Amino acid sequence: MSVASFPSAAFRAARPTITRQVRCSSAGGPPTNPAGAARDYKVALVTGGNTGIGFITAQSLAEKGYYVVLGCRNKEKAEAARDRINAAVPGNRGVEVATFDLADLASVQAWASRARDFGLPLDVLVNNAGVMACPELKTKDGFEYQLGVNHMGHFLLTNMLLPLLTNPERPSRIVNVSSAAHMFGHMNFDDLQSTQNYDAWRAYGQSKLANVLFTYELAKRLPPGSNTAVNSLHPGVVNTELGRYLLPEKPAWWQLPFLNGLKAFTLTPEQGAATSIYLASSPEVEGVSGKYFDKCKPIVSSKESYDPKVAAKLWNSSAELVEGALGGAAVKDLMTV
Repeated sequence: MSVASFPSAAFRAARPTITRQVRCSSAGGPPTNPAGAARDYKVALVTGGNTGIGFITAQSLAEKGYYVVLGCRNKEKAEAARDRINAAVPGNRGVEVATFDLADLASVQAWASRARDFGLPLDVLVNNAGVMACPELKTKDGFEYQLGVNHMGHFLLTNMLLPLLTNPERPSRIVNVSSAAHMFGHMNFDDLQSTQNYDAWRAYGQSKLANVLFTYELAKRLPPGSNTAVNSLHPGVVNTELGRYLLPEKPAWWQLPFLNGLKAFTLTPEQGAATSIYLASSPEVEGVSGKYFDKCKPIVSSKESYDPKVAAKLWNSSAELVEGALGGAAVKDLMTV
């Protein structure tokens, strides 16, 4: 589904908004709006919801009665994922496809603007999409690819969707999928785009540290009474498409024993998605915010992740990069308090 066609005709006809009371149809289809009916379901947006732990997270939320929006770059893959969820979860509340590219801030801005204009009711945002240890690449805006996709795209998306999430009368959640790799990450503000001696793992660690710093800074900046919890997590070492740059496409015979042994230490997507699902939906973490989780438990993150000066500098640097890519008008959508 293109930006221009979001939301779908059925979803648009129902027009559920953040202020109107809406209800899903008894058949589990798109929402309807009987007079005086309270919205008895929640809406979740999962980026990268077409594959890996994102897909498992989206399907699990559909099973729990959420209306799910799959935020994906590839329309065909997203629609295939939607069809798989519909087949696996008959009678679900509904699965929507939204196409935008985290490597293109204009694409993120266009979709988020349309979602806000429509008044998309949003209770959960799972910032799951990401890339890992890729070759030296640049986003459309000229950012180092991992920083651009893993942090910058989600930074803009989250800020633009905050008006849909922050509601004193309705709790909401933001879940940022980071990684234990943030432990070896360092924010190099002198070379944020890793243009000097590019190292894929160093850039990945920096992008994942940015996820944790963004989580802590956003939790601090959200005004009292916003009723929005924001947490980050380590999903574990998961065997998904995220690791497509790590292994040779056609391994040599002598590499096979090592690669087969490596698989024994990786988690399944179902196992890797457990903490994301927990933070998105469990009543046990209602109101818990500004934490870093592993195996559904809050743990201590890296020393640098707790540095308030680093977090504030990352926020301000990110806002400047957004302004440079989209112009000054875009900054009004960023929380600057």
